Amino acid sequence: MARATSNKPTFTIHQLIERILENREISRKEHIQLATAMLSGKQITDEDRRHMNRIFDSIQAGRVKIV
Repeated sequence: MARATSNKPTFTIHQLIERILENREISRKEHIQLATAMLSGKQITDEDRRHMNRIFDSIQAGRVKIV
């Protein structure tokens, strides 16, 4: 019998946020992951939510580039 693979990411939201803020770049996949995590509301601290909002604001302002 085949074993189901886990779709669990190998990184934490916090690590992703730190990398995006440091590099000022976000991939389309990461953008979708952040949006999905934010909309799901699961396991997101208030601090991470503030950082995510900051990333989305920075994308709109052109300070973070989607690559």
